[in-house]
Amino acid sequence: MTPTINADRLWQSIMDIAAIGPTPEGGSCRLALSPEDKAARALLLNWCRPLNLHFEQDAIGNMFLRREGREPAAGAVAFGSHLDTVPTGGRFDGVFGVLAGLEAMRALEDAGHATRAPLELVNWTNEEGSRFAPAMMGSRVFANTVPLERALAIADDAGVTVGQALRDSGQAGPLTPSPRGWACWLEAHIEQGPVMEAEGADIGIVTGTVHARYFQLTVTGEPSHVGPTTMDRRHDSLAAAAEIILAVERIAWGAEPRGRASASWISNFTNARGNVANITRLHCDVRHEDAAQAAVMEQALRTAITDIAGRRGVLVAIDPYAMFGPVAFDAALGALLRDKATARQLAVRDLIAAAGHDSVLIAPLCPSAMLFVPSVGGITHNPREYSTPEQVARGAQVLLDAVVELAG
Repeated sequence: MTPTINADRLWQSIMDIAAIGPTPEGGSCRLALSPEDKAARALLLNWCRPLNLHFEQDAIGNMFLRREGREPAAGAVAFGSHLDTVPTGGRFDGVFGVLAGLEAMRALEDAGHATRAPLELVNWTNEEGSRFAPAMMGSRVFANTVPLERALAIADDAGVTVGQALRDSGQAGPLTPSPRGWACWLEAHIEQGPVMEAEGADIGIVTGTVHARYFQLTVTGEPSHVGPTTMDRRHDSLAAAAEIILAVERIAWGAEPRGRASASWISNFTNARGNVANITRLHCDVRHEDAAQAAVMEQALRTAITDIAGRRGVLVAIDPYAMFGPVAFDAALGALLRDKATARQLAVRDLIAAAGHDSVLIAPLCPSAMLFVPSVGGITHNPREYSTPEQVARGAQVLLDAVVELAG
């Protein structure tokens, strides 16, 4: 029989990680490769020591914890997620996937259950992309869609590069990032939306993801004094950026319910009282379940930018710096997860993931699948993000049931 996870231990582990980088509102802030992220990684390693897992780390900081099987040469069944958060993070995004995988390892150890194939638990570096862009950086480098040297040179807002942050946090491993010959990949995650709760679903089977396109815009105007410079003589980069942000929002409303768009980061220069701004940078994205419609949204954005730039006498440089999806996850793995949830008498629903996940990068490398558990109120990237102890326990159990069958 499949071992049973320890629901109390899983919940306590989630709470223990949440205590690292606490925010006043009750959430967590562990930006990638920060001291808080380093502490969470160290705690994970400490929990893994009694399990006698073999630990390896690559040069972008991805962590791999391996439990050997009876056939060490067999392709491993791999699973995990990430421990880093956004600045206003909750307690479950990413963390649940790592700790559900850890609990699967612990339950197997408790039961003395040896699998035929090895198992690997993974913590990916900089999934959120809040400190370093782009998001899913560790898995992008692992999958060779972003060269290692390019990733190491990327700097945060304070000018600290990924390479320096890796050295400062002691997270630069000796391995060259590259695929590890996995038989398959599984990722458990919170839904980050309201659909499952509204429909009473216990487990979400993620069949695929949206297509997303990310842009950095640099708006260049002309510096001038806010007093003597009449309105008709101004070339205000910040005002132009504000109009672009509203255009992004209009494009998003026009793409609902299957599309989204947002502008979520801005930097302004001179950013001085009394000065008309002349260099404003912002990041925005468009995403849609249909890749062709995402391209239509991009064109609408470009058309709006051309109009705004012309009317306001500014220049706008557009850097399409990253994209992901659409990805269709492995149907057979999805069916296995569905069967395991049904066997536990859990309500199941298929879903499309609207957010980026490391699984998007791993899916081209090996059969991959994701499962969701509900998010109370659909709240995420927010200190009030919450899934109940029962919800996370159900997800971890379905993950373990699938791992045991896949690993033999």
